[in-house]
Formats: sequence, structure tokens, C-alpha cells
Amino acid sequence: MTERQRPAYSLDHVLIAVRDLERASRTYSGGLGFSLSPEGVHPGRGTHNRLIVFASEYLELIGYRDRSEGEFRPTMTTFLQRREGLYMFALGTGDLDRAVSDLRGKGLAVGDPVHGARQASEGRPGYSWRSAALPSDATPGSETFVIQHDATIEERYAEPPGLADHRNGARGVHSLEIAVADAESAASRWRELLGLAQPSASDEVQSIGGRRVRLSLRNCLLDFVSPVRAGDLSRFLEANGEAPYRLNLESGDIASTTGLLRELAPDCSAPDGDALSIRPECAHGVPLTFL
Repeated sequence: MTERQRPAYSLDHVLIAVRDLERASRTYSGGLGFSLSPEGVHPGRGTHNRLIVFASEYLELIGYRDRSEGEFRPTMTTFLQRREGLYMFALGTGDLDRAVSDLRGKGLAVGDPVHGARQASEGRPGYSWRSAALPSDATPGSETFVIQHDATIEERYAEPPGLADHRNGARGVHSLEIAVADAESAASRWRELLGLAQPSASDEVQSIGGRRVRLSLRNCLLDFVSPVRAGDLSRFLEANGEAPYRLNLESGDIASTTGLLRELAPDCSAPDGDALSIRPECAHGVPLTFL
């Protein structure tokens, strides 16, 4: 398969696993200024969610609703026994069958595509998709799966109106940081597997005490970071192993974002150069930065 034929991937959504969906929804809405979708449920999978929607991707607050229906993702049970926060993320493609064929051609044991659906509440229409899971040991730093929706993001989230407008000014995901033991090695594996571009040379980031290798998806960046000295990043790795580490969001107006969040959550936000950081304990385990 040539580079021209290779399927291109985007960040489809980031899964934020929470123990109490209602409580987390109040935090992200009232405390952090995000607009949230109505509750949705996953029939036969035992989970429910609420979504933070942007122009091309979304964040998914997901928790268990009825464990008697089974555990579609057993690793989420283990994750929630330890903590809440950034659990995993999904890669979007416009041609799932071709993506699966390409990945299998590289010797990867990709699962067969399966159908999924979300039933919306309050009489709003649901929607469906197909997805295929990648082996967890093939993607250092995070489980992932490839997904193709049966409707565009505009069609899926037309109701209620203005769902992608957020009081805090968030416009979308700028970058997702993945904590790994060796940034160069992990990024090389993702680059080889998915054909992702590396837009710049690796560099050292003083603010995180780590080395960063940046890869490009169609709509955002994946930053693989590994510690070079003791600090928050090294402590995170020691406590949690390789995992999604930090979510960086684009703000339309950082001054307005800062003003609002100082009002909504005065003890949770702190300036970080030209950015604004939200402590993970104020976002159900998610370190958030507005850029």
C-alpha cells in the first residue's frame, strides 16, 4: 500500500473514565465551563456517557451504568479501581475496512470490526459506528481502537443547539501527552504502525522535566513524553505506568478563559506561562491545560 493509499487518522475522541457520571458531569459543566451532551447509554455494554463536543473530535466522560450487562472494556474496571482520568483514546478513519487491512498487513492482530451504538436520552436520536481494537501491546502508552461513524459529527450532535460552544472558550484538542519510559522508541512504534508524521525533532520540555517526541494526527498532535529528571512526570509513570498523561485544549481567548475559570474554580487553576493549568484533582484525575 502506497503512502497516498494509506488511511489517514484523526483523533476521534478521548475517553475519561469516571466513577460517578452525574458528579463528573457537574464538575465539567458547572465547575469548568464545558457544554455537555445529554446522557447516552451503550446497549449491552453496561456503560453510559456524556460528551464534550468540538468541531472534529470530542471528550467522552464514561462510567458504568449497569454492570449486569457485562464489561465491554474489562481494563476500565481495573483502571477505575485505581483512579479516574484519561483512560484511552480512539483514532478516527473514513475507511475502517482499509485501515484494518493495512494494519493486518503489518502483522498486527487487529480485531474484527464490531458494531456499536449510543442511545440518546430525552427523545433525541442515537447513532451507530463500527470499530476495531488494536492489541494493547502494539501501542505503547495507551490502548486504542480505530472507529468509523455512520454519521458526521455535525449530524450526530445537532441537538441540543450550540453543543460545541463552551463558556470556557475551548475550541478543541491541541495535543494529547502520552507518558512513556522512552519517548523516541514509543513514538517510532506509533509512527511505523499508523504512518504518522513527525513535524519536528525531539526536544526537552523544561516545564514537564521530560523529553518530547511529537507526532501529527489530522486534527491534533500526539506528544510522547519521557522523564529526564525527577518531577511530576516521573512520579506519574512510577504510580501508573505508561498511560495518557495530559490533555491540552485550544482556547479562543485565554484571557477570557482565565477569568471565567478563576471565577468558577478559583482554587483549581494556575497560570502556566501563556497558558492556564487545571489541577487533576479538580477534573476527576485529568490534568488540563488551556492554551
